[in-house]
Amino acid sequence: MPHVSLYRKYRPATFDQVRGQEHVTRTLVNAIGSGKISHAYLFAGSRGTGKTSTAKLLAKALNCAEGPTANPCGKCESCMAISAGTSLDVIEMDAASNRGIDDIRDIRDKVAFATVEGKYKVYILDEAHMLTKEASNAFLKVLEEPPGHVIFVLCTTEAHKVLPTIQSRCQRFEFRRPDAGMVLEVLKGIAEAEQIDIDDAGLSAIARSSAGAFRDAIGALDQLSTYCDQKIALADVLSMLGTVESELLFEAVDIAAADDARGALLFVNRLAEQGKEFGQFAEELTAHLRNIFLLQQLDDYPAGIITAADEDLSRLRGQARLLAPNRVVRFIELLADALAGMKRGSDPRLQLELAFIKMTRPEVDLSTKSIQDRLERLENRAPSGRREAPSGRKEVPGGEGTPKREAAAAADAAGREAAHVAPGDAPGDAPGGAGTAGTAPAHEAAGDAGAGAAAPADPQLELSLDKIVRAWSIILTQVQKKKIPLHSLLQEARPLKLEGNVLTLGFPAGAEFHKTQVEKPNYMEVIREVLKEMTGAGLAVKCVVAAGDSAPAAAAMPREEREGPTADELIAMFKAELDAEEIP
Repeated sequence: MPHVSLYRKYRPATFDQVRGQEHVTRTLVNAIGSGKISHAYLFAGSRGTGKTSTAKLLAKALNCAEGPTANPCGKCESCMAISAGTSLDVIEMDAASNRGIDDIRDIRDKVAFATVEGKYKVYILDEAHMLTKEASNAFLKVLEEPPGHVIFVLCTTEAHKVLPTIQSRCQRFEFRRPDAGMVLEVLKGIAEAEQIDIDDAGLSAIARSSAGAFRDAIGALDQLSTYCDQKIALADVLSMLGTVESELLFEAVDIAAADDARGALLFVNRLAEQGKEFGQFAEELTAHLRNIFLLQQLDDYPAGIITAADEDLSRLRGQARLLAPNRVVRFIELLADALAGMKRGSDPRLQLELAFIKMTRPEVDLSTKSIQDRLERLENRAPSGRREAPSGRKEVPGGEGTPKREAAAAADAAGREAAHVAPGDAPGDAPGGAGTAGTAPAHEAAGDAGAGAAAPADPQLELSLDKIVRAWSIILTQVQKKKIPLHSLLQEARPLKLEGNVLTLGFPAGAEFHKTQVEKPNYMEVIREVLKEMTGAGLAVKCVVAAGDSAPAAAAMPREEREGPTADELIAMFKAELDAEEIP
C-alpha cells in the first residue's frame, strides 16, 4: 500500500471532527437539517484551518446515499469517491492556476448539465482571491443565479482580495486560527493511533511552531516520525523545526529584566554558536513576551489564549511580576522592529543585538517612547545614596556600579558641586566680605551669586533676571534634590525674561519634548517651590521654544554659565542617573 500523508489520512470525516470551527459547522449542520442550503459559500481563513476539508464534508453531506444528511456515512459510493477525489459531481479547481476568463466561461457553460451520480454538483474553488478582475466579473452572473442543483464553495486565505460583488453573493464564514492546545490535542490523538513514541514536550514544540495550522503540525509530525523511525525526542523536534526550547526564552527575558547588556550580547553569540535562526528566535521571544503581557493584564483569562505549556505557566507568572507592563510592550516593539529589519535584508544577528542593547541599555534608544519610559523609571528611583549594582559590576557610592574611570568622573562632579556655596551661607557674611570677583574661577563666581540668591530675599532688594541667570546652576542643583528627571529636562532650559512675577524659560529649537514634559503640573509645582526658596518671591513660570536654529540665551551671561554644566559634569550626571557608559 502506498504511504498516505497523515494530514490526508486524518482529515475530518464528520462535522464533529472539525476542531475549532464550531460556529461554521453548527450553521452548516442546521442548514442541511432544515433544507436551507445556500447556493454559494465563502470560506475565509489562514492556511491549515480546515476550509477545504469542510467544503468536502459539505459535498459528502449533500450527495451521501442517505442524504442530504448532517452525518454522511462515509461508506457509500458517493462518499468514498469524494474522499478519493474521483467524484464527477464534486469539481475542485485551483483558482491560482485556473484564474482566467476562459476558465470561468468553461464553468458557466457546464453548470447547466445534470449531475452524474449525486443530487448536487459542488464546485470548490481554492484560493478564490487569485481570479483576475475580468474572470471575477464574468463569474458574477452564474454565481448569483446558478441552477438549483449547483453549489459553489469559494475558499481563500485573503478574503479582502475577493471582489465585494462576489462576497455579497455568498454566505461568508471566517475560519479561526486554532490555539496551540487544540493542535496539541489533535497531535496526541494521531501519535497514539500511529504508535509514534513522542513526549508532550515534543508535541508542544510542534504545536507552537505550526502557528495555528493543523496541516503544518500534522505534516511536521509525519516527517519527524519518518526521520526518527517512530521514536521522536525533543532534541530531534528542535533540530528539525528550528524552534527554540523554552529555557532559552526564559533566560533571554531574565537578562533583559536585569539590564545586563554584556550578558545579552554573549547570549546572542551563544545562539549563533548553536546554529539558531535569529528570525525564528525573535518570533518565539515575541510570543513569549505576549504571554507575559497577557498574564499581567488578565486575572482570569479564557482557555487557549496563553500559548505556553502548562509546566511553564508558573515561571511565566514570575516574570510577569518581575517586569513592568510598559517594559514588556517596549520589548515587543523592539523585536518587531528587528524582525522588520531582517525582512528588509539587514544582518539578522545585528538586528537582534540592537534590540537587546536597547532593552538592556534604554539610554541608547533615542525614541520618544524610550525617553518617556526612562523618565518614569527615574521618578521611581531614590534621588541619592547607594543603589544596587547590576551583576558583574562593582558598586560605588553615588552610582550604579561604575568602573574606575566613571568613579573618578563622578567624584570630580561631586567636587564641583561641593564648590558651590550652600543657600544661606553666602560668602558676603564672612568677616572681611567675599573674595575679589576678578580672581575667582567662573563656576565659583556663579556659586557666590547663587548663594546670594539662595538666601531669603530682602524686600528692599529688587529681583532681576540677571540674578536668576547667575544663580541658575544653583537652582538646578536644588531641583535635582527634589526631582531627578526634571533636573535632566531643565538642562536644556535658560531664563529668558522676567516680567512682573512671570519668569520665562527658553528651550532650544527641537526641544519641544522637553518643554512639554516640564509643563506637567507636578513639575511646574517643583520649579515654583525651588524659585520661592531661592529668591523669596512667588514666581509663575512660562516655557517657550526658540524658533529656527536659534538657541535661547541671555546675552550678558558669562560663557561658562551660558553653556551650563561642563562636559565632565554632564558625563558624570548621565553615568550616575542613567547608568551610561563612555564609548571609546
